[in-house]
Parts: sequence; C-alpha cells; structure tokens
Amino acid sequence: MAIAPIQGFMKRRIITDISIGIGSGLFFGSLWWWGYHKPAVAKREAYYAELAKKKEIEDSA
Repeated sequence: MAIAPIQGFMKRRIITDISIGIGSGLFFGSLWWWGYHKPAVAKREAYYAELAKKKEIEDSA
C-alpha cells in the first residue's frame, strides 16, 4: 500500500505566505500612515501656518 504524494502543498504555502505578508504590510502601513503620519504632518503644518501668521502681523506693525 503506497502513500499518495502530497501535491501542491508548497505552492499553496508560498501563495498563502505571500498573501499574508502583503496583506499585513498594507494593513500596518495604512495604520501608520493614517494613525501617526497624517496627524503629525497636520500638527506641523498648523504650527508653521501660525508662525507665518505671527510673522506677518509683526512685519505689518
């Protein structure tokens, strides 16, 4: 009685690993982009806009 060969195991495993890797990379990249990067840039831009406004007021006075 022979054991049937395992066919397609490595192919399925590689596709699964790549899919999980790309999916989790996109998820965590998006989490960093929207959760940290965008708020930090908005805070920095608001600071520089306020600084420019103060400079404009000082220059006009």
